[in-house]
Amino acid sequence: MLHFSCYIYAFLLIFIFTFAAAFIPDGRFGHSSILIDSKLYVSGGFKFIDDGRLNLTNEFFYLDVSKSFTTTDPNSMPWTDLTFTGGPDKNLATACSGNNNSIFIIGGNGVLNSQPPPFVNQFDINKQQWADVPFHGCGLKNRVAVSCTGFNNGLISIFGGCTNTSGSVEFVNDLWVFNTLKSAWGISIAINAPLPRCNYRAITLPDGNILYIGGNNSTSLMPMDNLPLYNTTSIAWISVTTSGATPPGRQRFSAVLTLDGRIIVFGGIDYESTFLGDLWILDINTFQWSAGQISNPIADLNISGHTATLVNNYMFVTFGLFNNESASATIYMLDVSQKDSYAWVTEFTPNATNLM
Repeated sequence: MLHFSCYIYAFLLIFIFTFAAAFIPDGRFGHSSILIDSKLYVSGGFKFIDDGRLNLTNEFFYLDVSKSFTTTDPNSMPWTDLTFTGGPDKNLATACSGNNNSIFIIGGNGVLNSQPPPFVNQFDINKQQWADVPFHGCGLKNRVAVSCTGFNNGLISIFGGCTNTSGSVEFVNDLWVFNTLKSAWGISIAINAPLPRCNYRAITLPDGNILYIGGNNSTSLMPMDNLPLYNTTSIAWISVTTSGATPPGRQRFSAVLTLDGRIIVFGGIDYESTFLGDLWILDINTFQWSAGQISNPIADLNISGHTATLVNNYMFVTFGLFNNESASATIYMLDVSQKDSYAWVTEFTPNATNLM
């Protein structure tokens, strides 16, 4: 009888682990994401709840991109939920890593009518624990809608953004550097900083300098044919004039850098909140823009508030807000392996030698 009971118990365990419902995240936008060690982590953002109201979430999870999956079959996607770790309730934050052991969620809005959230939240990947990183006394203001980027082995920079410390929104143009090894902030002394802005995208180039694309301030969108570049060696701002057909200005879009020197810009909204679904390519060797040609465009894929991540030869467009005020629960994958032709795909097979 004892042996029979053991068999029943073992069978039940196998049944539970085999047929338990897979974790499938809901649609969201204004979240942050980062790829570390073949895991695409997603944190926070806004979700729509039953009556159409927005709900700020602290959900935290990752997609294992070391495994194959099909985006049209949500149950095949290897998501893992880490919300139990107690991550921050934030939207319009940004995610970076100074090393592969920690994720830093920087800036962002918290719950309405509550105390502002900690400016920096750190997630220890090995311990699976969150901690708040203090920054008192350095003069750094909390801000939202910034884009962080890592450089020079353990340093993270943020530029500009929007602050709301006095009851009104202020656009700023200071640049701060966070030393992840010392948990210390420092302000850049570079002169001639660009115009204040938020909702831009920052890209660290192969030479270690940082290029800033797009965004908006209180009156206009930033030009796309004259881009600020921050020289991290000489601590100086440079203005880069681009050539070619210029993309329309935009905010809340995505941008990724490919291994062969293309910055791929996708989606966003313009100043009148018109949703965009166009693709633009900036060659960082010539700083020439060109329109990206998608061989199989998806009808009405106009989206903002999403994130994009380069995984192998694919750009993962993760979640986002559609122009019908619904949130995407989908990862769209764009094959970017060819310079002159791009294609949406639904099947992902990892290349173990080329995971970013």
